[in-house]
Amino acid sequence: MPKIVDAEVQRRAIASAAISVINAAGLDGARLRDVARAAHVTTGAVTHYFDDKDAVLEAALAEIVRRIHARQARAIAGPLHVDAFIAEACGHLPTDDASRAEWRVWLAFWGRAVADDRLRAQHRAYYATIVLRLTDRLQRIARPSPPTRRAAGRCADALIAAIDGVGTRATLEPEAWPAKRQRAVLTQLITPLLTAFAAAP
Repeated sequence: MPKIVDAEVQRRAIASAAISVINAAGLDGARLRDVARAAHVTTGAVTHYFDDKDAVLEAALAEIVRRIHARQARAIAGPLHVDAFIAEACGHLPTDDASRAEWRVWLAFWGRAVADDRLRAQHRAYYATIVLRLTDRLQRIARPSPPTRRAAGRCADALIAAIDGVGTRATLEPEAWPAKRQRAVLTQLITPLLTAFAAAP
């Protein structure tokens, strides 16, 4: 009896393999045969699930966003406090091999998106979803009165800007930005922001 293959599982496995290849070779250096080898499948299997190389590369970006959403979904339920938010924010930094690879791929797509309208639109849509989810979280923070959607959205934008800033520096200068320094700097940046947000009437 032929083996039944879950198409979505296989697509995600290939996308994850593409992340490792882009991390090592960059977007331009990534080849379908290298992605296939990393995924332990044939090149034909890759082209069965994806139309071309660009589709594989963009699936890698989509997989990174899926992982970001998964981390957001795993966050604790119920009322939130500043220290919990800081811990969650630090969980998005490039502090280990897997997260460093994700950041390298994310930044590689940033560079391409500057001159690619379609890719820039994808990035904008991804950020919009991330901001939306973070805004939902911020509306549950413990404070004297519930924040307005607009106030929570502004705070979400500021938090993401801080994470992007530290994460970008750490990705480009990994030797100078070990995990401990990343967490310390991000904590210094966002503690006043979150403390003021939580104390607002």
